[in-house]
Amino acid sequence: MAAHELDELFEEATSMPSSVVPTTSVSQHIEVSSPTLDALLNRQLTALLDMLVVYERQKAQVHRVDGLIIGTGEADFTKGNTLYPLNYKGKRFQLIDVPGIEGDESKYAHMVREAIAKAHLVFYVNGTNKKPEKATAQKIRNYLRLGTQVCPLVNVRGNADAYEFEEDRESLKNHGDSTTALQQTEEVLRSVLGSKVMQTGHCVQGLLAFSALAIDAQTGRTTIHSSRSRDLVIQQRNYQKHFTSRKSMYEFSQIQSVAKVLHDKLSTFREDMIESNKTKVYELLVENLETLKNLYISHEAFVAKTKPEFDKCREAIKQAQERFEQLVVTGRKNLWEKLFNSLKEDADEIVEQNFGENKIISNKIERAFKNRQESLKNALQEQYEKHLADLQKDLQQAMRRLLEDVSRVEFEKLLSDSENMNINYKTPELGIGLEFGDYGWMALNIGSYAVAGFGIGSAFPVIGNLIGAIAGAVVGALVSFIKHIFTSKGERIRKAQGQVQEKIDEAWSEARKALQEESKTLFSPVRKQVQEVVLARVQQLDESLKRPLKIIEQQMMLMKNTKDQLEKMPYGTIQAI
Repeated sequence: MAAHELDELFEEATSMPSSVVPTTSVSQHIEVSSPTLDALLNRQLTALLDMLVVYERQKAQVHRVDGLIIGTGEADFTKGNTLYPLNYKGKRFQLIDVPGIEGDESKYAHMVREAIAKAHLVFYVNGTNKKPEKATAQKIRNYLRLGTQVCPLVNVRGNADAYEFEEDRESLKNHGDSTTALQQTEEVLRSVLGSKVMQTGHCVQGLLAFSALAIDAQTGRTTIHSSRSRDLVIQQRNYQKHFTSRKSMYEFSQIQSVAKVLHDKLSTFREDMIESNKTKVYELLVENLETLKNLYISHEAFVAKTKPEFDKCREAIKQAQERFEQLVVTGRKNLWEKLFNSLKEDADEIVEQNFGENKIISNKIERAFKNRQESLKNALQEQYEKHLADLQKDLQQAMRRLLEDVSRVEFEKLLSDSENMNINYKTPELGIGLEFGDYGWMALNIGSYAVAGFGIGSAFPVIGNLIGAIAGAVVGALVSFIKHIFTSKGERIRKAQGQVQEKIDEAWSEARKALQEESKTLFSPVRKQVQEVVLARVQQLDESLKRPLKIIEQQMMLMKNTKDQLEKMPYGTIQAI
């Protein structure tokens, strides 16, 4: 930035308008001989001029607005974002004054973050009276997480008496150990923010620069608001005592260095804005990629820890199904065996009571079977429904334990992450319709098998027909044969009973074969239901826990591709991605 351009800035800020109304009284007493003329010239005209002077002074007072936004030493003096539009060399800027981060930061954190998100350049102002701290730099880093550039400014503190002698006014670097303060500020910021976002810092005397500019060019009076007469106005007057002119105050303050930062950006104004926005996007991508990477690793570990729980659940379902089938087979066999034992007892009594009446014996044995058959049907139905209910409970318990185990693993993961200060991580919600106590999808379908008649048994017709044939053919032939044997009636009856018992045993043997075939029909729909509904739900839950890994992988790939494309774009250009 050339010197003449600096002069232009100062002249523009301090120039006097072409039409100036004097604000000092010019009234003088005029000697005249006429009393009327004397009253007009020396009283009325003088009063009018005095009124004009008062008016001009009041008008000047209206324009005394400077200094209202300068801090008074009160903590959190700036309580919100304030926007100041600037126009320089045809370029429009917007200066955003934000609350400081040294006070009650929590009140204004969202304001600071919002402003910096919009900014392309941040001026960090630190006073020579305060050594920069790494903690403060870290705060700044948290706000500058989107890659905004930073220009550090050290505000040199100094009252007017610090510039009393000529050698005091040679260089601002000689005051307040400003060079060291700037060096320390730059080092602390660079160690946290990195060199990429750092711009060269500058030392300025902000109050001196303000005092040089806060003067009305028309009147030479201060434009500082009257509410600051006890501090800022006094400081301004004291500065004027030691500097020959406003311009010398302005130049000594080194405020031109701030103007030069903006001036140097004029030629690449638009390109710098584009590049700044690209940097914001790039750093956001890098940050999110790292976050997603850590999330992937963390969630992958979580899924790995849940695998044994899913294996246990599937094994529990398998064992429950096997136990159900074993109990059904054993129970049905026992009930049928009880029926045949009772039938053998009935047959002995029927043969004994109706010996010689072949048809009657045959009919009664068959009737005895059919009577007991009705009782057996109810017993088989009741037994089957009981085992189904137990199976349902076992399946529910397996599902419940699975959810509890997965939730436990999730809780342990959250505790571990919390101990590692990664408290923002949270595993995906597990709610996929498997809430505790919600197992209607399981019970209704499985229970319907018993209601549909599967519990009665398809072996009934086979065994019933077999019993009828045995009772008719065997008993008839046996009795007819025994009549031609010269033995006692009792012996003949016992022999007849024995033959009937053998044939009933043969029927029982055939019945066991029929029951084995029946089991295939009986268990097939239950197995299908367990496979297609229960185990399918387990698989659904398992896949739902793994699904975020695929989503994270896809997002990481998209972000990486976008990041690579941004890196290849020429400086100051943007292309559709």
